[in-house]
Parts: sequence; structure tokens; C-alpha cells
Amino acid sequence: MNVLFYVMDCLRADHVSALGYGRKTTPNLDRLAAEGVAFSRCYAQSGWTAPSAATMFSGQIPSRTGIHKMRDALNPDMPWLPEMLQHSGFVTVGFSSMYQVSRLRGFHRGFTDFFDLFMDPQMMEVCRAREIDARGDHYCLPLSEDLHTRALAWLDARKESFDPWYMLIWSIDTHEPFRQPPGYNIDADPEYRGPINGRGRPFTDVSNARDKQQLIDLYDGALRYQDEQLGKLVEALRERNALDDTLIIVVGDHGEMFWEHGMAGHGKFPWEEELRVPLIMRCPQILPQGKAYDSLVQMIDVPATIADYAGLPPEPRFQGKSLRPVFEGVAEHLHDAIVLEMPFPHDPERKEMARVVITKDRLKLVQYVAPGFPRRLRWMVKEYGRAFLSLFRPGTISLYYGHYFRRGPRVLLDGFFWSLFWPFWLVFGGTDTYVFDLSQDPREDYNRSSSHPRVKELQAVLAAADAGQVAAKSLAGSSAEEQEKKIEEHLRQLGYVED
Repeated sequence: MNVLFYVMDCLRADHVSALGYGRKTTPNLDRLAAEGVAFSRCYAQSGWTAPSAATMFSGQIPSRTGIHKMRDALNPDMPWLPEMLQHSGFVTVGFSSMYQVSRLRGFHRGFTDFFDLFMDPQMMEVCRAREIDARGDHYCLPLSEDLHTRALAWLDARKESFDPWYMLIWSIDTHEPFRQPPGYNIDADPEYRGPINGRGRPFTDVSNARDKQQLIDLYDGALRYQDEQLGKLVEALRERNALDDTLIIVVGDHGEMFWEHGMAGHGKFPWEEELRVPLIMRCPQILPQGKAYDSLVQMIDVPATIADYAGLPPEPRFQGKSLRPVFEGVAEHLHDAIVLEMPFPHDPERKEMARVVITKDRLKLVQYVAPGFPRRLRWMVKEYGRAFLSLFRPGTISLYYGHYFRRGPRVLLDGFFWSLFWPFWLVFGGTDTYVFDLSQDPREDYNRSSSHPRVKELQAVLAAADAGQVAAKSLAGSSAEEQEKKIEEHLRQLGYVED
């Protein structure tokens, strides 16, 4: 059995047709789901790429992997799925289109070959010929078709080999600025002449509802393009007689916010639009066909599942669980509750975060633990600075706060005014707690923390997670300092700035 682990960066679950989206964005993903399995309640362990990626290979939550912020280095003292597979006879290869999952950050561990195509000189010439916007002088933004070309060439070069392979493809078509060919933007307004054009940093250019809709239309166009390219890759595997021998797993590493809750982008938000991602799998030899599951699963279940079906010995350090019991009908849910971690925002000591508990019966706890008072005060000034800016860009008022007005008077009182005073509460109190009943309130409008009878039960889940957590070895000492200095230099060369 081979494994194709395919990640679509920034892909939120509710924009996939097979998972209920109204637009037809993903016919090829839908076909994979019809020939395999799909999960509608899969959650990423974090809301931005590096910590989420680390969980996909280690089976550990972010506080164990060592990565929460831009300059963190991977914790070497943890299991690593590609390394385990390599030791068991798999040939392992990775094709990455972005810095966050690269050799520069240590993600090549356990890979026989690892290709950072975003820094490949030949690839950079291809991007320049397309006039695709880059983020710095030293790297480019490959499209998924570029990744697939290299991946198929790698397969063809070893067609005489009988060794099983594990292949990572990390694509970023669904990550802004959404630079796909215009023919895929079939939902976009042809009369639109605003600043959202698939270049630069589009979220900062949005100033009104029409800009926002154009951004969503481009996102769906990017997904439509990405899906078509995935379909071509699947067909290429079929032509090489490798399709049915391959476990295909397609996931999003996190979602994307389009001003739900007044937020845009990703990275620090505990809402469903950012944390709930698609998980679609196909392998007719070992998986059911045409099954859609409502089971509560999480990203750290994926490495445990791959290891299980690859015949690896059990890895007790994996914090996730194999999905095999769900597929075999032994269990509907593997977890009574799961714990997710969101940096809020990035903190050098990793104490500053929102932690999330989600239960199998759709209760959700969000608990913020803020940093020291000076940092909290700076954050409040920034938050209210955004509100002040809306006076000069009136169109942004509806983006930041309009969702409260559109959802009825109760939400207006319980949501809009709460959002105005919430920064004061967090800044001067240091903690904050939300409870949502997703079965009755899927848009997370009503905070039930003051009245829900199970608040203490949800908080006990967090306490139990803390009590059962085996502390990972820290990256202290000169070796860690040297690694962080290398990361700092790479970031400087690639044009990244601290966000």
C-alpha cells in the first residue's frame, strides 16, 4: 500500500461541495468521497500552518510539537510518521510550496527526498513567466500543477521499484492571494473593478461588502482550480496502475475567515470557519466506499490511522487514535471530547492562547488565557484602533460588526455589545470563557458560559488534559538557540515579518 497525503492550505470544510456547500466547487473531491469516506467534523489542532503541520506528522498537540509562533523550531523529542514509515521500508518524499513546511523548518525529517519548490530556481523562473506575485526576492508561489508535475516525474523515475511510498504534497492554491487563472472565477462579478485581483495581501485591501464578496469568489475559484488539478493527478495515478493501491488522504491544514465574527484571515481565531477542515480518504482495498461520517475526529488521528494501515507497530506516544474502528463499525466516535490550541496572539513563552474543547454532542468551550497586563493593554489598543479606523473606511463597519445586526435583536444585545466590552474584560481580567451549543447555534452567536449547566464539565476536560500531559523536552540550550537563529535568518531572507 502507498500513501498520498495531500494538503490544501487554508481549506475550510464548508466550502467543499461534498460537505454541503451550495456552489459546485469540488467535483473531483466529491468523487473521491463517493469512492471512499468523508468526515464532516474533522478539526485542525491549530489555526495556522506550522503548528498544524507539525501535528499531522507527530500525532502531538501543538504544545508538544514546540511550534506555536513564527520563529519556533520543532521539538526533536517526539514521534515522526515519515521517519517511522521510512524505517519500515517505505520510500518517503515531500513536495512543498511554502516555507512553513520545508527543510528550513525541519520538516524534511524522515523523508528520503524533500523538495522545497518555492525556492527552486527553475520553479522561480516559471512563476516569473506567469507574473505571479511573490512574497520576497528569494521564493515564489508554485501552483498545484507544478507540484504534480514534479511528483509524477519522481514516480516515473522509480517505476521499476516495488517499495511502497509515502508522498506529501502541500499545495497553497487556496491560500491568499488566490492567483489561479481567471477562467475558474465563474462566480465573480465580471463588472468588478476593485482592488481584489489575486495579487498582494488582499485581506488588507477589502473595504466594503463588494470587495469581500469578490474575495470569497476568488477563494472559490482557487478551490475549483485546485480540485481540477487534483482530479488530473488522480487520473495520472490510475494510468500508472497505482490508484487502487494508494491510500489517498486529502485534508485542509486550517480554514479561513471571511469576516464571520468580524474576523478575516487565519491564525488566531477559535471559530468553526478556521478550525473545521475537510478530511476525505480513498482506498478501496481497505476503506468503505461512499460513507459520510459525522464522527468527531481531529488532525492528530491521521498519523495514527496511516501507521495502523501501514502495519507499523503501535506508537504509544501518538495522542490521536486510528480511525479503523469507525470504518469497521465498531465505534461511532473515537473521542468524547477533543482539545485544540490557538495562539492568541503569538507569545514567546507559549502561555498566551485560546484553548478549545469540542464534545461529540457538539458543545464547544473556548477559554482564553491572556499574557501579562502590558501585552494585554497593547492588544486592546490595537483592537479598538480597528474600530476607530472604520470611521474613515465606513464600508468596514458592516464587515467587522454587521453579522451581529443581521442575526436578530438577541444576537445584537448578546453579541455586538459583548464584543465591544469583551477586550476590557479580557485585558483587566486576564481570562475569558465562551460556551456554544453547536447543535442549536452553529454560527456561534450565543455565549452560554454564564448559564450552561455543563461549563464545569467542559473546563474539567481541559484540566484533565493538563494533568495527563507528559511534558516534552524543551529546546533549551545552545542547539536550540542556533536553530532559532537559522530560522530568523531564513525569515529575513524570505521577506517574512512577525505577525
